[in-house]
Amino acid sequence: MKAVQVNAFGGVDQLEIVELPDPVPDKHEVVFKVKACGLNYADLMQREGLYPGGPKPPYISGLEASGVVESLGPEVGGSLPIGSRVVVLGPGAHAELLSADWRACIRLPEAMSFNEGAAFPVQYLTAYHCLITLAHATPGETVLIHAGAGGVGTAAVQISKLLGLRVMVTASTSDKRARVIELGADAAVGYDEFEVAAREFTGGRGPDICLESIGGDVFRRSLAMMPALGRLVVYGAAGGEPQPIDTLKLFFHSQAVLGFHLNAIFERRELLVSSLTTLLSWIGEGKLTIQIGHTFPLGEVRKAHELIASRQSYGKVVLVP
Repeated sequence: MKAVQVNAFGGVDQLEIVELPDPVPDKHEVVFKVKACGLNYADLMQREGLYPGGPKPPYISGLEASGVVESLGPEVGGSLPIGSRVVVLGPGAHAELLSADWRACIRLPEAMSFNEGAAFPVQYLTAYHCLITLAHATPGETVLIHAGAGGVGTAAVQISKLLGLRVMVTASTSDKRARVIELGADAAVGYDEFEVAAREFTGGRGPDICLESIGGDVFRRSLAMMPALGRLVVYGAAGGEPQPIDTLKLFFHSQAVLGFHLNAIFERRELLVSSLTTLLSWIGEGKLTIQIGHTFPLGEVRKAHELIASRQSYGKVVLVP
């Protein structure tokens, strides 16, 4: 099978399409033919060696994929029969074939395409848990979503509206801002003016919730304008500048800074199952529309990495073997 291998930490030149033996399922595993796989900013950070706890080269990249089950381990039985359409979260997803514990596989509804399946898990689970599990969003509150035209951002806009929130986003271009307004955001602004715009949007108070994945100056400016009992949820550091927090100011201002990584949900299966059930229900009812902005053949993975790094992408980037 063909797979994307990261040979060493560094630039896109470290990405190589390699030929590997086809995987053989262990006793609890299935092997499925990958029909589509998602590309995330985390994949770029891992390739650059900037992802804490990330894999060490050489490794096969990728965190999520969808496909069709082709072979079963001896103890899988009829739980996930051959031919099942599945989605899985796990390492090594940028490949033609992938082995995974059958208990980690999500059945892909017939109404969803393979591309939608690969574009769904990381972004929508992240947005859901940032808003609901950590920020405890309630109807009528305001939320500022940074990078609102990205994969998590477009998911968060839609989920926020379902939760009854008023939504402002930041996005880097006028085209992206127009697209997230069409998606349901109440306001969209550039990064230079977001503090002034957010205060106007909230009547001078500041947003109740902020979803932040950039770091650096965007983090500092966002925290500075959060009101008492405001919640700033950090789920990334795309700018490469994680920031210290002044705890004295934090408790005097009665603010919360919360961090989120999907690993926390994998450790609590009841949360994972309940959130997946809710999200898939919303998608099936047409309340959420997965935003796939760009699709590349697996062999053009370097171009896909470059697109995300350029900050010109919209929604999810999907690779197709």
